[in-house]
Amino acid sequence: MKLSYSRKTLSALLISLTSQMIMLTAPVVEAGMLGANNYWECILDDMQGVKNDAAANAVSMACLAKFPDTSEPTDVSTPLFGAQTRTECFASYGKEATSFSALQQIRMACHFIYPEEADHSAGDYLDPILDLAE
Repeated sequence: MKLSYSRKTLSALLISLTSQMIMLTAPVVEAGMLGANNYWECILDDMQGVKNDAAANAVSMACLAKFPDTSEPTDVSTPLFGAQTRTECFASYGKEATSFSALQQIRMACHFIYPEEADHSAGDYLDPILDLAE
């Protein structure tokens, strides 16, 4: 049995299949394959360069909408490239941010994503920022 389809029908079928594949793979990409896996990674991805507290609050709320759980992530592994310590993380992600709120969020994100320096409390990482605000 030989099936024959017109070029128009085949094009429509190909477009339909392509759009279905995009819809199926989009949630995987958005859920962490190429982006953030948790609230704190979202903060690091989106808080860089934030210049005012209103923008920092908007970024924080957007990350909270995507990732309602703001507790310390349990499945964190040190990235192969980029920052390897909390200090490097803060220096890298916080270098262009001028918002006090953004810097606080970046510092906390670095604290949670780099647990190997767990002998310090989160307050130890916020103290330098708080000193600048005085």
